Amino acid sequence: MIWDEEVDLVCTGSGTAGLASAIAVADVGGDVFVAASAVGFTADDRAVGSAGQRISSWLGVGVSDAETNEYLAAVSSDLGPLPSSVRDLDLPVRVVSEPPSARSGRTVAPFVGARLGDWAARCLASPYGYLHSRVSDWHSSTVQAGDGDMIAVAEIGSMTPTPGDVDASVQAWLQAQARDRGITVHAESVLHRIVFEEGAVVGAVFTTPQGQLAVRARHGVTIAADAAQLGSTAADRLPLGDTPLRVCLVSKHASRFGRVELLTSEPVGPPLPPTCRAANHRLPHSLHTTHDRSPQWRCGKVHGHPPFGQ
Repeated sequence: MIWDEEVDLVCTGSGTAGLASAIAVADVGGDVFVAASAVGFTADDRAVGSAGQRISSWLGVGVSDAETNEYLAAVSSDLGPLPSSVRDLDLPVRVVSEPPSARSGRTVAPFVGARLGDWAARCLASPYGYLHSRVSDWHSSTVQAGDGDMIAVAEIGSMTPTPGDVDASVQAWLQAQARDRGITVHAESVLHRIVFEEGAVVGAVFTTPQGQLAVRARHGVTIAADAAQLGSTAADRLPLGDTPLRVCLVSKHASRFGRVELLTSEPVGPPLPPTCRAANHRLPHSLHTTHDRSPQWRCGKVHGHPPFGQ
């Protein structure tokens, strides 16, 4: 394969999650490629039922490549139809018991498949969610949320959202942060296919006005929406006053799924629905299986969850 560019991380969308992922990598000295297809997640996407269709809605365009579709189906195969209770277009606001920096390191929370399946479903239902082809290489911290949930957090920075337009103000802030770091957003670049070598994701090919562009990714591909100004987070979900909120990439240990959230230690309005319970209190089918047992998808092509240590 002849590559046109080589970077550390490829982001398939320039929405909130794509920009936040790119900034996190740039802040540790990495190179990024951010695509902008000009097609994004809309309210009509609430009607999309299956997890596989939800990933397609993130992309904003149908991908015809068989291997790419097989990969996207595999990482969401155990989730099935998304429960209506998790279809939330708002940018999540979460209360944490301590600042993210207080528990820096790679402490691994207990692996519970049902919790990871529920978490993945919530991320897929959100325009602020993302799927990374492998566990993030950038530094994250283990943080305890106000409901006792343990989450992995990579902080992008702090800002005070506009109460009347929370989601758009966060997107505008991320766009400014990306410009300050010299991150280029490649307009009219639509994902054509994901590239694999021996089962591992190694890059992506985009369709551009100038033709196809092949970009090699040394540390993975992040699939995220290309949408902006989508949610309508209510002002009563924010702390009182002009309290800055931490803009963070939030995930679960041993999961490839995550989403952008606003974190605070101050009291806010009604809490987020808990992410640690499966809707039917049962473990999704085959979620115990790790891809150590599946050589075909040994680098992330099973259930979206990596074996420990990757």
